Amino acid sequence: MGKYEEAFSRLGERALARLEGPGGFLAVTEAHLVFVDEDGVRRLELARIRRVGRGEGGLLLVQGEGGSLEIPLKAFPLEELKAFLEGLKPHVARARKATSAPPPTPPTPSEPSSPPEPPKPAIWEEEAPPRRASVELAPEPEPSREAPLSEAPKRRNPLALPLRVLALLTLGYALAFVALNPGADPWALGGVVLGGLGLALTEWALATSSR
Repeated sequence: MGKYEEAFSRLGERALARLEGPGGFLAVTEAHLVFVDEDGVRRLELARIRRVGRGEGGLLLVQGEGGSLEIPLKAFPLEELKAFLEGLKPHVARARKATSAPPPTPPTPSEPSSPPEPPKPAIWEEEAPPRRASVELAPEPEPSREAPLSEAPKRRNPLALPLRVLALLTLGYALAFVALNPGADPWALGGVVLGGLGLALTEWALATSSR
């Protein structure tokens, strides 16, 4: 390892491409073009490089935005230096793409879901219609205002009156017989009276029960 390469290794950067010559050391890292010579270590950002051309006084000028890097032509073999600079183009394009693309945004941690809020009471709400009873009770019957029917008149037996008359006639006949025959046998008179009286009572009872 030459003294120029050893000075580059102390930077702690990894070289993607390198060129070592008698007067210096060139290396391409992830982000820089690094040149090491007797004057020290110089670097230029790859994304800022815009043009590579020949300068004055035997120098190769690598121009960038806000600065440039001068490389003496005598420090490297000319053909090797030309091939190295041709291979610099894809590294510059990669660096520009990396710097122009926005960095990926880290995913935001999801917030813990809050419990659902209880429903707020309504300011106005229509009243629900009253529920109808599943079984409707029949209305109680009102007391009847009609006058109670008068009891049907009892049917009178058409034989009641003739039986009463017959009973009275039988009794009258028995009394008349006693009055007209005072000298008759008392047992016979008693039998006639009792018979007439019994017949009259029987006819009266029949007339009364047949109402």
